[in-house]
Amino acid sequence: MSGLDVLLAVAGLAVTVLVVAGMILITPRGEVDVFGDATDSQGTELSRAEAMRPVHTAARPETRVGR
Repeated sequence: MSGLDVLLAVAGLAVTVLVVAGMILITPRGEVDVFGDATDSQGTELSRAEAMRPVHTAARPETRVGR
């Protein structure tokens, strides 16, 4: 192994340790209520708008690169 290989290994290990430490530090302590006060978790925040219809290919504007 060359010096560059060792340097890359040490840098990779340091980055991995920092990422794991960051994930531990940003995790909230204690119990977090996932559902809150929602009684019906299925569809409580959905809108009643209809889905958009797909645009026919002939109606799409032509966009060519390099004109």
